[in-house]
Amino acid sequence: MTSLAAPPSIEPFRAERLTTLFPEAGAQENIKRHLPTVLSALAEEGIEHPNLVLVALATIRAESAGFEPIDEHRSTWNTAAGGRPYGLYDNRDDLGNQKPGDGEAYRGRGFIQLTGRDNYRRYGERIGVDLIERPELANDPEVAAHLLALFIKDHQQELQQAIQQRDLVAARRLVNGGSHGLDSFREAMERGRQLIPSGEGHDVASTRSSCDTGLIEGLSRQMLAELAMQGHLVPIEHPLIEVDGDQNNPWLQPEAYSDLLQAVEERGKTLQINSALRTPMQQHLIHQQWRQGECGISAAAQPPWSNHNSGLAIDIEDAQGWLPYLERHGWRWLGSHDPMHFDYTRSGKSLGDEQVRAFQRLWNRHRPLEPLVVDGIWGPATEAAVNRAPAAGFNSP
Repeated sequence: MTSLAAPPSIEPFRAERLTTLFPEAGAQENIKRHLPTVLSALAEEGIEHPNLVLVALATIRAESAGFEPIDEHRSTWNTAAGGRPYGLYDNRDDLGNQKPGDGEAYRGRGFIQLTGRDNYRRYGERIGVDLIERPELANDPEVAAHLLALFIKDHQQELQQAIQQRDLVAARRLVNGGSHGLDSFREAMERGRQLIPSGEGHDVASTRSSCDTGLIEGLSRQMLAELAMQGHLVPIEHPLIEVDGDQNNPWLQPEAYSDLLQAVEERGKTLQINSALRTPMQQHLIHQQWRQGECGISAAAQPPWSNHNSGLAIDIEDAQGWLPYLERHGWRWLGSHDPMHFDYTRSGKSLGDEQVRAFQRLWNRHRPLEPLVVDGIWGPATEAAVNRAPAAGFNSP
């Protein structure tokens, strides 16, 4: 374990900007002392997305308002009236505590309030520190920072999903196991969000771990405008079809859309589309997530070979309910390995190479000193350019 890793992009989280998150007296000195260690530990564990850095800081606010690793205080939650200190934690199977005294020995400590013999053993082994014999080391600032980073790392996908859904109760529960400190956690998250410029300064590659291709909405819209969709694609506009979310581009090829409307009107229920047209940049992120085993992606083609890149595919809710209606109108279910996915099979043309050309033209207009060959081929140079492209779009404010 070391704290020599380069910290993540910490511009939103400079010590002097965290006053609103930690208004308690004395917190600022502790922030100056411990923040570099915390950010460095997060970087070592690959926690660099601003949302997850903010979760870590909000967790410290909920567990240790003064931004320092501390012992859990005695309370009615852990100590019975007249009983042994922390005795209510003794012999707790869910904590791995085996005997009287374990509750006190393995009480909550650190930035994350590590609790229980099992957690002290498991996380101590992962960071190379014997916390069973020396449980007090969980309050060492460097040890405490790495314990916090590991807890965030272990739940990063679920945390990102909870944050995207604005479900701070779920986010707090993932780290704490309950809702203790929820008000402080929520306050810190809400104030901390104001420190993070939306999309600003992030390239496409840096958004991968967020599990949300909506974070590159600005770039996707610019590229689709470059594509000049008229004639190729038509907008999805029907009272029984919902296409929500920044990740969704509500366009399909005309024949595919016409047959989709027939299926919807035949069933007469609302169709929820989670993904329709995708840009090559979005497909690239999803393909990378699939390769890394992230975000619960069960299947993903390399760009621009997905039918999503041509406006000939949809991912939907209630796939089995829609299956007979869609199949009667030219849509084919891909199968159990990608259970939400349907491809349109009656007609249509590949638009993947057209989308790649549109990105290449867009890049060349804004990066004339690093031009790409406009050939519609997804090669190493185009992939590298996509990774470096600004998530919010070129020349975005």
